[in-house]
Amino acid sequence: MKILIIEDEIPAQRYLKKCIEKVMPSAEFIFPIQSVEEGKEFFNSKSDLPDLIFSDIELSDGLSFDIYKDIDLKVPIIFVTAYNDYALRAFEVNSVDYLLKPINESDIEKSLEKFNNNTINHLSNETIKDVAKGVEQQELSFRQRIWVNYPTNLTIAEVNQIHAFQSENKTVFVHQDNGVSGHIDLTLDKLEKELDPEYFFRVNRQFIVNINGVVSIEPHYNGKWVLRIKSDEQIEIIIPKEKVSKFKQWMVK
Repeated sequence: MKILIIEDEIPAQRYLKKCIEKVMPSAEFIFPIQSVEEGKEFFNSKSDLPDLIFSDIELSDGLSFDIYKDIDLKVPIIFVTAYNDYALRAFEVNSVDYLLKPINESDIEKSLEKFNNNTINHLSNETIKDVAKGVEQQELSFRQRIWVNYPTNLTIAEVNQIHAFQSENKTVFVHQDNGVSGHIDLTLDKLEKELDPEYFFRVNRQFIVNINGVVSIEPHYNGKWVLRIKSDEQIEIIIPKEKVSKFKQWMVK
């Protein structure tokens, strides 16, 4: 069986591929797609289509739905995403299943059983809506770990050990409690949706901070405040005037 993975995070691609291989050792993988643009190019130029697609939804340049909207795609899709609010739309695009990250081998095995049984073709529109509603009502699992690129290696870090995420020159860096510097393959916009808002706050366009990493806060000027983190107290993180009130409420809730 030929399988195509559509996922913009390389570590997530590798993990998903590994899970599928353990459940289906005979699977043959087509080179992964990382963006809407790549997806459109692939389907507009390829005659040899995959038998099954595993697809993330929010990609670096848009939603994966944009890949499929202009083509009559008959290939079944298993969506694998961190967001539960696209479920109904997914089942309108030839979806077999809708998995919420983090996933494991058991999730993949159950989805492949659905694919093999061709279950989705026997569902009525009302049943599909009920399935989608059930997905949307599932409690989201916030990200607990993240792949971090260091100068000499790639490793997994616990997000609760990261004091702040900083976007600079289109790269997102992490400030950790161990003082080690690294960067991640995610944008702040995407990361913000995956972190627990009880502990993480988007202070400004450049920073997301961990409440446990805050070492000091003080008034700045023109209604702004300045925040410093434990791992590097030399960094001044400016809280805009319009966010000060919400930030203060977040700190004490």
